[in-house]
Amino acid sequence: MKKVVIGIATVFAFSACEKDMETLEPIKEYSLAVDSVLMRDGRRSLLKDGNGNYHLKLDTSLNQQSHRITGRILVNGKEPYPAEKVEWESNLYWLLRRGDTLATITKSYLNYYTGQFTIANLPPLIASKDELVPTINRASYSGTKGEINTIISPISRMKGDTMIVKASHFESKKIIYTKIILD
Repeated sequence: MKKVVIGIATVFAFSACEKDMETLEPIKEYSLAVDSVLMRDGRRSLLKDGNGNYHLKLDTSLNQQSHRITGRILVNGKEPYPAEKVEWESNLYWLLRRGDTLATITKSYLNYYTGQFTIANLPPLIASKDELVPTINRASYSGTKGEINTIISPISRMKGDTMIVKASHFESKKIIYTKIILD
């Protein structure tokens, strides 16, 4: 009988400890913000209009333009540790057709035997099948002071469209939408 009482007391003691451990976990309060759209060199390239929409002027002489979107994610008002993953989506895609040139690569090197600087054009990279290409990088991780970044790259044929960028954080269930009008 004494062993049974000790066994039951032990079970209650350990279950009580487990419950206490659950209540000791800190509550995490997340904040997620997308606060600007920047060019690669860090200058603010897009201004907000009165409706809160950004405007990106597309250069039709370029096929694709890259711009950085930046924001911040904080946990309890501080930089998250470990880094937090933020997922990004856009409503715009473009079609890369089979046979299109993906890139032309130029290789430059110093010929050690002759001492001559040489530039060689390598064969172009050609798409082997049709592909749907997103206009945004899919994910990023928080950095210093909780900063998050991604790159958007709309193409010139999207002039007149509105890009809707979605930033989402899985654990906090926070989602932010940003509209960018492509002028």
